[in-house]
Parts: sequence; structure tokens; C-alpha cells
Amino acid sequence: MRTSAFTLMATATMALGLLTACSQNLQQPAAGAGTVPLPSMRSGFQPMRAADGALAVLPVGFAPNLLRPSWMKTAPAGHRRRSHIAVAEFGSSSILWFKANDRTNSPPVVCEPASSTNGIRIDRYGNLWVPNGRANTTTEYAPHCGAAKLTIPDPTGEPADVAFDHLGHVYIMNLNNVSGKPTVNVYTIMGKHIRTLSDPSFEVPMGVESDVKGDVFVSNLTGSNVGIVVEFPQGKMPGKQLSGIHLGLPGVPAFDSHENLVIGDWLALTINVFAPPYTDKPTTFPMKGQSIWCPLDHYETHIYCGDAQNGAIDVYAYPSGTYLFSDTADLSPSALVTGVAPAPPAPY
Repeated sequence: MRTSAFTLMATATMALGLLTACSQNLQQPAAGAGTVPLPSMRSGFQPMRAADGALAVLPVGFAPNLLRPSWMKTAPAGHRRRSHIAVAEFGSSSILWFKANDRTNSPPVVCEPASSTNGIRIDRYGNLWVPNGRANTTTEYAPHCGAAKLTIPDPTGEPADVAFDHLGHVYIMNLNNVSGKPTVNVYTIMGKHIRTLSDPSFEVPMGVESDVKGDVFVSNLTGSNVGIVVEFPQGKMPGKQLSGIHLGLPGVPAFDSHENLVIGDWLALTINVFAPPYTDKPTTFPMKGQSIWCPLDHYETHIYCGDAQNGAIDVYAYPSGTYLFSDTADLSPSALVTGVAPAPPAPY
């Protein structure tokens, strides 16, 4: 059932009241443009900070649309979602779980607890990994909204995204490092810390992912406000910047089984597909709503974008990039949609 405009406005007032702006780095949208303010790169990007001190991988001053736009389509009649989809909302207290094989845009299941959560991820065994930005922990939950299995305390900062490689290593990206630049901590599947990845360019890391070869990639907004991607071969130091990638505000990396890099640009409102070795211009198609997390499903036929601007999961065909429809049930624009995790995940 669609939420009324009055309810959305009331919810927005309460949710956005929890967030404090460090600065007002905004460009105002044109009247009737149907967009929200974008961060001004002239004065520098700042991540949004909640009243509890946790950071969101969203720009300071970001405010979602309270009424969904006319371009947004619902799933076609008889549509069956092939993948389960877990969704995090930074301003919510739980992960939401959209079931596979659902023929309607029905409400999701309220799943695992979450607090100030950015990125989430599902591993190849179906376990859901949820960073808690407030508690500085990451918890693994059993498949299909199961019980907690493992909690990893973060030693250096605020966990904001998770990835895995084919060897079973867990990569947890930090937004804050209490002793220096942000990092990515590497663990065994049992939670033993084995190494830390860092790079001099790290300023505002946006996401982490591994490709099918086991190389690990971190998207990052530098201190000079350039969106880059740093590769760590086989998940080890040192990292090296991919020379062909320069974005406005980079999203989280995603890969298909042919090693094509799929990554959004929040500032340009595009989704970009770079072919290896990532030195040439990408294939680019429009991003309908503003999204940081746009993972591929396991079948590599769809991209699921967590639309923070409009409170939705926007679904695109892959590799064509055609916008198909949006899942909106029980997702609130004011709750700030962030991480999206398909199950089963894309190959890694």
C-alpha cells in the first residue's frame, strides 16, 4: 500500500531530525526538476553524520524526495523476482528482506537489526553481513533472516561495507580510522584479523568488492574530490589506482563474471561499465535516482540500485542498462535507502 504524502512528510521530519549537517555544500535544483541537491565539489564533499556520531555514505545536506517521481514504474503484472533482496536504510533499525519469486510489489519482511548501516552483503552461503556504524561491529546472520552467527568488533574505525573473495576472506571497509586514514580490514571467515589494506589516496571510501580472480577494489573520493578506484591484487598491499576511472562521486564497485567493472556516479547520475583493464572510456547509461549501491544479481541480468533519493530499489536490465521498474513497498525516502544485497550474490 502506498504511503500518503502527509505520512511521508511526518516521517521525514522525525528521521531527518536525527541527522546533523557539518556544512551546506549544496547546489539547488531547478524548480520542478524532480531531483535533490547535489554536493558541490568546489567546497568539498562531507559525509552525512547522524546525531549519534555515525557517518552515512551520503552527502551532507542530502534530502530525499518526499513524493516519488512520475518516471518510477512498479513491477509488471506477473513479475517474479529471481533473487532475494536485502535492503539497508541508514535511518532505520532493521534490514528489510524482499523475497524472491514474489509476483507483486508486496511489503518486505523485517529482518535483522541494523543501526546506522551503510553497505550490507550476502556471501555465497547465503549469510547476511551487517555493519553497525553505531557499535563499530559487523555481524554475520544465517540465511533467510536467521540467527546471529559471528560478530567482528572493528579495531580501527566505523565499518561501512563488506566484501568477500573466493578464498573465503572477509573485507570490511572503514569510514573512520581513529588513528589515521580509513582502511579495509581483512579477516578469515571465522573472524580472525589477518591484515589491513590502506592507500595514501583514501579520504572518503565508498565501497569495497572483489572480482572473480580475487583482486579487491575500493572506490574512494580523494581529498581533491576526484572519484577513483584502487585495486589491491589478490587482496594484498600495495594498492594501485586504476588510471582510467575518474568520477564525480563514485558508487560501490560491482563486477560481472567477465571482470567488467560496474559503478555508479552519484554526481553525474550515471551507471558506468568499464571493461578490463579499465583504461578506456566506459559504456554509460542514466541512473534514474541517486544511488551509491548498485550490485548485480547472481544471474548478471539485473542491477539493483538502492535509491536514496526516492526510497526505492531501482531495477535495471544488464548489460543494456534499461530501467525496468522500482520496488517501493515499505521503503521510506526519509529513512535513507543505502545498501542493497541480492541473494544469491553475483559471482566473486
